[in-house]
Amino acid sequence: MHRHIRIIIFILFSILFHPVTGQDSNSDAARFDNGKELIRLKKYGLAMQALKPLTYHYDGNRYEKMASFYYAVAAYHEGQKYLARDMFLQILEKYPDWKKNDEVYLWLTNIYLQEGDLDKAMTYASKIRGKEIRQEASHLKEAFLRTFEYDSLRSMLEQHPSDKQIARIIADKIIELPFVEQDRDLLENIVSVYELDKTKYRIEEKLKSVKKDNYHIALLLPFMTDDIKSNPKHLSNEFVIELYEGMMMAVSDLRSKGVKISLHLYDTKKDSLTTARLLQLDELKHMDLMIGPLYPGPVKAAVSFAYENKINMVHPLSGNGSLIRNNPYVFLFMPSYEMRAIKAAEYFSGIFDNKNLFIFHGNRDRDSTLAYSYKREIERKGFDVCYIEGFAIDEAKSILDILTNTVTVEFDASEFDSLVVDDQVAGNLRITEKDYLVIQPDSIGHLFLASDDPALAANAITGLETRGDSVVLVGPERWLDQRVVSLGGLERLNAHLIAPTFIDKTKPKYEQIRELYTETFNAYPTRNVFIGYEVMTIFGTMLHRMGTLFQFEPGINDFIPGALFQGAYYGAENCNQVVPIIKFVDSELKLAFPGL
Repeated sequence: MHRHIRIIIFILFSILFHPVTGQDSNSDAARFDNGKELIRLKKYGLAMQALKPLTYHYDGNRYEKMASFYYAVAAYHEGQKYLARDMFLQILEKYPDWKKNDEVYLWLTNIYLQEGDLDKAMTYASKIRGKEIRQEASHLKEAFLRTFEYDSLRSMLEQHPSDKQIARIIADKIIELPFVEQDRDLLENIVSVYELDKTKYRIEEKLKSVKKDNYHIALLLPFMTDDIKSNPKHLSNEFVIELYEGMMMAVSDLRSKGVKISLHLYDTKKDSLTTARLLQLDELKHMDLMIGPLYPGPVKAAVSFAYENKINMVHPLSGNGSLIRNNPYVFLFMPSYEMRAIKAAEYFSGIFDNKNLFIFHGNRDRDSTLAYSYKREIERKGFDVCYIEGFAIDEAKSILDILTNTVTVEFDASEFDSLVVDDQVAGNLRITEKDYLVIQPDSIGHLFLASDDPALAANAITGLETRGDSVVLVGPERWLDQRVVSLGGLERLNAHLIAPTFIDKTKPKYEQIRELYTETFNAYPTRNVFIGYEVMTIFGTMLHRMGTLFQFEPGINDFIPGALFQGAYYGAENCNQVVPIIKFVDSELKLAFPGL
């Protein structure tokens, strides 16, 4: 190409793509003002076009810095955030001492937060010197962090352990959860390490227990007094009345021993709103112990109330371990389902030689909790869970089918080879001369059935009796209350039952209570009467020995013998760690394991 042509083309490109040196200052001012006005009108694309020529360096351009800044702002609002970011970075590189760099740092903080790059956002936020802009950056970071879930924030804190803002937001998210779901250990650690407000996060110093001459106990139970008045012959909550009757008998017995207890009754009506209203009563804040509520909704409100007011609360019936998690003021009279699994695995691992087992469970949460807790604990003892499955009530027959399924061998047994049925099938003959059990006889040592449901229990009993081998059935004591469950079958199968409420009828108090109750109410006491009596006796004794906050006293590590049951031991746990196991011997229920 001719030399002069090349020069002309170069000049044309220079005119088209670069501002001419020494542009008229008035036109620069007009262009700059036009660009800012277009931004105000939210015409960001046009603003970028107007400001772009002013972002270049040339003699007499006194708008270069500000035009670059506004150009980046317009690009951000136009959705070209990468272009905006690059322009802001270019400003910092070209003008490191510019007085408006705090605003540039703020914009970069915002952009990097939106990109999810917390490290770079924090780097630029840390460079801001002005107090107001620094606060604005903190607000941006706060809004960004609050969009993340709890687990993500914990990961961020691990990466930035000195970031108090992340720690505080984690603490805020914890305290916003229902109390039973709060990670109190983590919360207490964060509050301590980052010196957060203990009052806001309800972190208190260790409290002292107080002994009294008379203890006031609130019974927050669904007495359903309105229903009783309207239909006294039909009690929908008869078990609650029975619990209360047992508690009154215990209060009388405790008084004879010098332990004074005053009961205060509050009808929760199975209703969360009713319970919430009751918990607003000032008098409840002066109670020494609360027993109940019983139902999930009311319990949630009471759990938080117990913690906030430092009043111990007892659930007399539940085995739900989540109620006591991270809350030193809530107790279960019963062992939690996890504790039942721990104690059962401890006992059975010592008596069963065959280390193979099956686990079946119902479809309720408590069933699966018990089943998988047992699986974890028994495997720690060296046992092998060969099979675990859950069943709905209408699937109960599946248990029978699994236990009794057979295969038919159409040829000589000596030639039979299978991974399912052992070669030595002579001892595996069942049903007919050619049918063999798929699950070989005596191949498993025990079957753990985690369900109160009578249909599941009945099918398991029938299945094991049909097999006719040595598999031991393990399950809950509630089977004893079900008519469809064969007690004879339980004895023939050497069944072992986990029995937190096993009543020791050899204890003197059993006959005394039975006779007194029959004389007073003209009826035989039910299991609920005995539970009510035992709950009040155990916790009344704990109050008398250790005071209002017994969990902070050394005596919490002492075993308390039961008047009717085996007793209670809490120690470091907030559920009863005594888990008796019973079995039939000569048609009578006997204690196989005292539970501790």
